[in-house]
Amino acid sequence: MSNTSVMLTKEQKAIIAEALDVMPEDLEEIKVKASACKKTSFRDDFSMVFKDNTATLARMDLTPTAFRIVIYLFSVIDYGNIIPDFSQSRTARELGLNKSNVSRAFRELFERKILIRNAEDGQVYLNSNLCVKGIPHRFNEDLMDKFSKSRLETEDFATSFNFYRAGRKTKPVKKSRNRYPTDGIPFKRHNSAVILRPTPAKNLTK
Repeated sequence: MSNTSVMLTKEQKAIIAEALDVMPEDLEEIKVKASACKKTSFRDDFSMVFKDNTATLARMDLTPTAFRIVIYLFSVIDYGNIIPDFSQSRTARELGLNKSNVSRAFRELFERKILIRNAEDGQVYLNSNLCVKGIPHRFNEDLMDKFSKSRLETEDFATSFNFYRAGRKTKPVKKSRNRYPTDGIPFKRHNSAVILRPTPAKNLTK
């Protein structure tokens, strides 16, 4: 890296002095190490599962076929917890299962309210108290409507969501940081370190 000279503003100088609990004229040298911020992203699509209700699911006396189907559905739900293009035969084909066993397993999942068929739109939903795709408070009106249809509290599954109306928050009054008489401070950056060299005290009155 090349050396860089930068002039601090009065406010910046006051902030540094306050953070170090010193007077601005007492500053001799400050080193700042800069590093690139690394962002983490997911390489695959994901859904969120809820621990307590998933533990309840594991303790339920579901048939092995039904349990396999639930785990599979965690991976195929769409936003709003819709199971897109719901098809028992395709599920059987994807998992390599016998169609008659899959039919019985789906009947079991509907009875246990793990799957929900909405009479109004005919869609099949995975109960969102088990697993949800997306962040509900970011949903638009259409997705929120679908999400509400997937949310069903049962004797097995407690509600996994807290809903509240957002209100205006009072912003705290910030204290002024300009406690000291300040001016610009020149400093130089060498490699990854920033060295501040304050203006001599005799020049502060200029």
